[in-house]
Amino acid sequence: AAPLFYSPGKRGYYSPRQGRATPERINAFRNVGRIVGLCLLQNDLCPMFLNRHVLKYLLGRPIRFHDLAFFDPVVYESLRQLVVDAETGDSHSLFAALDLNFSLEMCEEEGGGCVELIQGGRDVEVTALNVYDYVRKYAQHRMLLSQEKALEAMRMGVLDVLPESALEGLTAEDLRLLLNGVGDINVAALVSYTSFNNESGEPPERLARFKRWLWAIVDKMTHLERQDLVYFWTGSPALPASEEGFQPMPSVTIRPADDAHLPTANTCISRLYIPLYSSRHVLKHKLLLAIKTKNFGFV
Repeated sequence: AAPLFYSPGKRGYYSPRQGRATPERINAFRNVGRIVGLCLLQNDLCPMFLNRHVLKYLLGRPIRFHDLAFFDPVVYESLRQLVVDAETGDSHSLFAALDLNFSLEMCEEEGGGCVELIQGGRDVEVTALNVYDYVRKYAQHRMLLSQEKALEAMRMGVLDVLPESALEGLTAEDLRLLLNGVGDINVAALVSYTSFNNESGEPPERLARFKRWLWAIVDKMTHLERQDLVYFWTGSPALPASEEGFQPMPSVTIRPADDAHLPTANTCISRLYIPLYSSRHVLKHKLLLAIKTKNFGFV
C-alpha cells in the first residue's frame, strides 16, 4: 500500500495521500486524527509536521488560495504572477502564449490523471478575465477536493477525542505550536526548564563549572545538533510551546567522574545522565557522540 502522507512542496511538511479511499485507508486516516487529538489532550508533541491547510481543515476553517504558498510555494508564486500579469496592458497576448485551460494534470500522490476544474474545462481558456477563478479552483482542487475524504476522516478522528469547542479560537499557527512545539531550540528556555541532580559527590564549585561547560557547548551546537540533543533527552525533536507542555520537566543527573562512558537518557522522564567528565573537551566529544549514536538507556 502507498504511504498515507507525502510532502508536496516544502520539505518536511506533510499532506494526506488519499489514494483509492478504501474503507480501510480512510479508517487509517481517522486513526491518525485520533493520535493528533490524543497529543493535544495529553500535551504531547506530534512528530509529524502537517501542511498549513491540513491544520486549517482540522480546525474547521476555510482553505484559501494563499494557503497554497505553504503547500507548494513554487506553484503559488507562478499563479500569483499570473494574477499580477492580468493587470498589465498586454495581458491578452501573454495568456494566449501560455495556452492554459481549466484542467489540471495531477501528480500520482494526488490521484494522477487529468481533471477538469469546471465542466468542460479542457475547452475553456484561462484569460485575464477569468484568471482569479482559475487560481482559486486550482488551489481548491489540489489542497482540498483531491484529498477531502482523507482530510474529513482526520478531522473526525480528532473530534473522537476532543470536543469541537476545544478547537474554537485556535489559528493554524496556534495548532502548529501545540502539536509540534518550537522548532528552533531556544537555549535560554532550555536552561530555565532544566533542573540538576548531583550524584557525583563532588563539591559545588566543580558542579557549577561543569554546568557552565554544558550550556556553553549546547549554545555553540548547530540547530540540527540541538534538535538531536533534545530528541535524545526527551524523545521529542522540539521544545513544547510552554513549560506546561513538559511532563515531567527536563533534568540532568550528574554521575560520578568517569571519562570512559557516554551520557545516557531516560526519555520517559526527560532525564539526561552525564558523568562528571574531566574537561570541557571530553564533555563535548562524549555528548555529541551519544546523540549521534542515540545511546538511550533506562538507568
